[in-house]
Amino acid sequence: MRRILLIAIALFIGFNTVAQDTVANKNKSKVKLSFYGDINPQIYVDTRKVLEGREGEMLFYPLPEVLDANGNDINAVPRLNMVAITSRLGLRIQTPDMLGAKVTGLMEGDFTGSTGSGINMLRLRHAYMDMRWTNSELLLGQYWTPFVVHEIMPGTRPLNMGAPFHPYSRVVQARYTQYFGPVEAVGVAAFQLDNKSSGFYGSSTDYLRNSCIPDLTAMLRYNSGRLFVGVGYNLLVLQPRTTFNYNNTDYATTTTFASHSATVFGKYEFDNYSLRMQAIVSQNMDAHLLMGGYAESPLDIASLTYSYQPFGGYTAWLDFGKSTGKWRPGVFFGYAKNTGFEKPVDDTWLFYGRGLDIDFVWRIQPRVGWYVSPNIQFFAEVEYTVAGYGVDPDEYYRYESTNNVANTRFILAAVYKF
Repeated sequence: MRRILLIAIALFIGFNTVAQDTVANKNKSKVKLSFYGDINPQIYVDTRKVLEGREGEMLFYPLPEVLDANGNDINAVPRLNMVAITSRLGLRIQTPDMLGAKVTGLMEGDFTGSTGSGINMLRLRHAYMDMRWTNSELLLGQYWTPFVVHEIMPGTRPLNMGAPFHPYSRVVQARYTQYFGPVEAVGVAAFQLDNKSSGFYGSSTDYLRNSCIPDLTAMLRYNSGRLFVGVGYNLLVLQPRTTFNYNNTDYATTTTFASHSATVFGKYEFDNYSLRMQAIVSQNMDAHLLMGGYAESPLDIASLTYSYQPFGGYTAWLDFGKSTGKWRPGVFFGYAKNTGFEKPVDDTWLFYGRGLDIDFVWRIQPRVGWYVSPNIQFFAEVEYTVAGYGVDPDEYYRYESTNNVANTRFILAAVYKF
């Protein structure tokens, strides 16, 4: 009986394994994989040193004038470089419907690295699964932050994609969209990874993680095809510290603070041309590669607490371009203005972020693209950026006068898609 039982068990396991393999093979046959990518060499020259990242391809604005003992500006140094680190590899995935939804996925990377020291190393750009029902959609994974509205992205080619006027950030997120005809309601709970907030311990995801509150965004969008418009609101809650030291004794702290930002955006297409624009009123959005940050007060000895103030500003950009044909000209305009703090601060506070010493930045960026074929394109752009560095800030860190510096970047690029 024992032998018969063992033989029966073995036959059951064998038949079950064959059945599972058969089902798995059938399911695998329904999975569709589509590879894509591009090779993207770019050469660029600047007329002076700039605040930059990724071997200079990520440009924000020119560095301030710094004079040596002879009155020469040490930042007035032209620079030339060529890279191909934004070349991409991607995989689109389509699987059988699940829970009544069409299920797709995407994974995409380039070679810019997750930090400046990781140049030429593969970096994850996007990795998400998307479930689409008739009137709703759920996206889970890494994708553009909601204030980067994919449908209205500028037509510029450089890596900065219009920063620091247009936001640039990818986040790990849960994004739910409800469709009411042409109206879309979007809610996003996001978490930082590559693009982090600033603080006492440097750039880190810890400040958001410590708060136990995701980076929250709500949006309303209207899409009729030719006209696309929308509004959005963002809430960012940070806890910059969990401990601090006073009189050689460690103490725990749970102090958090909130930053509020809002955006309005739109796109209109007509006669093979497109007009795209966005305005943002921001607080503490340096993790989106805009100007901004926050200030931390000295320790209040009586209560043993810190207090915080987000640094505010606004930005607006406009992109006008031709959307069809072999020759596709266009131009990008951007303007950013810092508005400082809501309450007075002084030199005893600590400041974290980007561009807090700047009053304004503006840019004009004409371009032309030559689309030889669907696979091969060539681009030429000129990026002229002016930064107004503030002189003698008041108690709100607002400026009455500025020292203006300008940089011109000349860009040639090629794209080979496959």
